[in-house]
Amino acid sequence: MQAVDSVSVSGARARVLARPEVAFVLIWFVLGLPWLVGAKAIPFDATQQFFPAVSFVAQQLQRLQLPWWNPYLFSGYPQVADPQMMTFQPSMVLPMLLAPQSLYWFGVVVMLHVLICGLGGLRLARHYGLQALPQLVFALVLTFGAVAASRLQHTPMLVSYAWLPWLWWALSRLRHQQRWYDAAWAGVLGGLCSLQLTQVTYFIILGCALYAFAAVVLAPGGRRLRLVLQLGSVGALAALISAPQWLSTLAWLPFTNRAVISLEESVQGATRWQTLATLLSGNVFEQGRGTYWGPGDITQDYLYLGAVPLALWLGWGAAVIKAHPRRARVALAVIVVAVAFALGDRTPLFPWLFGWLPGLDLFRRPADALFVVVPVAAWLAAQALQQALRTPRLQPHLPSLAAVLTLAGYTLWLVLEGHPRSLMWLALSAGIGLWALRSVRRVAAGHPRAGRLLLALLVVDMLAFNVGTDFNTSSMARSVPTAQRSGGTQSAYRALAPERVAGIPERAAVFGLPALTNGAAAWGLPLVNGYNPLMTLDYQHMVGTPPWPMAYVQDEPATAWAPDFNARLFDLLGMRWIVAGSAFPGAVPFDDQIQWARRESVLPRVLNPHTVHRHEGRYPDPSGFAETDFTTTLWLPADAPVTCPERGAGHVQVAVVDYQASQLQLRYRADAPGWVVVNELDAVGWQATANGASLPVFRGNGLFRAICVPAGEGELTLSYSPLGLWKAAWQARGAVR
Repeated sequence: MQAVDSVSVSGARARVLARPEVAFVLIWFVLGLPWLVGAKAIPFDATQQFFPAVSFVAQQLQRLQLPWWNPYLFSGYPQVADPQMMTFQPSMVLPMLLAPQSLYWFGVVVMLHVLICGLGGLRLARHYGLQALPQLVFALVLTFGAVAASRLQHTPMLVSYAWLPWLWWALSRLRHQQRWYDAAWAGVLGGLCSLQLTQVTYFIILGCALYAFAAVVLAPGGRRLRLVLQLGSVGALAALISAPQWLSTLAWLPFTNRAVISLEESVQGATRWQTLATLLSGNVFEQGRGTYWGPGDITQDYLYLGAVPLALWLGWGAAVIKAHPRRARVALAVIVVAVAFALGDRTPLFPWLFGWLPGLDLFRRPADALFVVVPVAAWLAAQALQQALRTPRLQPHLPSLAAVLTLAGYTLWLVLEGHPRSLMWLALSAGIGLWALRSVRRVAAGHPRAGRLLLALLVVDMLAFNVGTDFNTSSMARSVPTAQRSGGTQSAYRALAPERVAGIPERAAVFGLPALTNGAAAWGLPLVNGYNPLMTLDYQHMVGTPPWPMAYVQDEPATAWAPDFNARLFDLLGMRWIVAGSAFPGAVPFDDQIQWARRESVLPRVLNPHTVHRHEGRYPDPSGFAETDFTTTLWLPADAPVTCPERGAGHVQVAVVDYQASQLQLRYRADAPGWVVVNELDAVGWQATANGASLPVFRGNGLFRAICVPAGEGELTLSYSPLGLWKAAWQARGAVR
């Protein structure tokens, strides 16, 4: 009996270990090892933009405070309205509560999303009837192929993409079984996909809409109404989950530098013809290992799905067309359309769609369409392997073969012009592909180890080209301000951290320190600059700060209100320090890594002016602004309806009681109705109350919060509210109507 039990346990263990999920988790761990053990960080935007944003949200929630307003970047901005900062994304924010300031843990959380994506891919592949080996190929290409690997830095896109296979699976089950449980599951997954307003989300929503339309059209007449109701409930639930983010973003967009993007601006982020060569080898331009010599961006134009999936399709594509004629042709058409879209104005498709497709003018990179290619190509490769296991005789898809041969000729012409070393990488990819063809035929012939060899080839292929490369790894220690090392970022943190003051913060401007430019939000360092493609238009117009990190102090653009760093506007902003990685006029060395300068003309963070000057238009007159004594004078728009006297307003004594990111509490005593000007940025959504009574917040001195307080003593509370933002946007829309 004991022997029988032992055999039973061994058999159960063997069955568990043979499951595709176990194999995928092991492969995921091997491929993700640089990030999972903390040897490397995910570079570029992941480190500089998205980690600080999620870290800020998690830290605010840990303190039981609201993360709606981020006071650390661009002198403050409504992070709740930022479409990419994942403020409402539970799968990012909740795990980050465990270690909000850990860049290492952030990388682990991102890699867990890759795992979620792969496990969803396995579930979806099984749903489509694929065998274990094709399931694994589908999941691995889905998670580590092409832009899914090269754009690991674009965390919000990756998070939406991670839930895509699960959403695809739930919608397919709903279509075939029409169960309300599947409708609810699809709605939740759709909401998780939609919590980041990126172009990947846009494509997912567009794809779901087309899928739903086709499902309704193809449904039998007796089941059509039920399916329409269920799909409608999916959309309603997804909209409900994502509504706070969408409402906030759409309400704020009119006040930003990207309310609408023109066709000319958008096509600057298009794929180049030359980068189609990356389909053949991942390092053809040495973007992963070496010195990049190709056109365009090192990450966004990357098409290397792997030599193994390409070889599978070229070898058995015709068999897939024969077995699944409609699905396969639709898949091929989707790939062609997505690539044509990604090429921007290099084909007629994108300009034509841009002219009439709603929402397309909100995004700036046609190349994002390459995300659409990956799951479709993964499905074709997995189906090709499925057919090869049934019929090992080669059945090439001749149009695809002709296209690849043409691309190979073009690629050879490119590399032979001066980059012969790229031939080595092309040869390596070709060798892996040929070896894969041989292995597949051996699997079909009944050689059990050949399947493992095929998986090993795919893993080696990904390790060589798509994992641990220049476009998705960087130094962990170099990016962490508190790391015990000699570096500009670390020196700047050591300089600025002791200078933080209680209450309303004073600020710094940093140059040549990209890891700190947004990392400041994770470490509580208030800056006047930052890194974010989306920023408040008023701030950019008056201050001039661009939405990207600046390398040198001299890169700071001049404006009529801020012609140099001696401008009164910087005094109002509370800019106390200028810190740079290189010398600049007036600077002194902090150490051998950075230079800095202290500004002594910073104004108090709260002012009590007694005289109002009115200005026509949106901004004060620059010449008059430069001569203003802001301790006595306040600039207000000509149409601002005020209750305080414009001459001889009351004297107000103010003390800061509590400063939080999204709320400020002041105690005041006024001998008559008087002005309190908080030298923190104003924005739609800021609200004020004094002793429980609501007070209007005016845009004073062009950018700041001005409040007329009543006579007497009281507590003045300023708080940022998404509801206030939505209400203001709705009122503005009504006024336009």
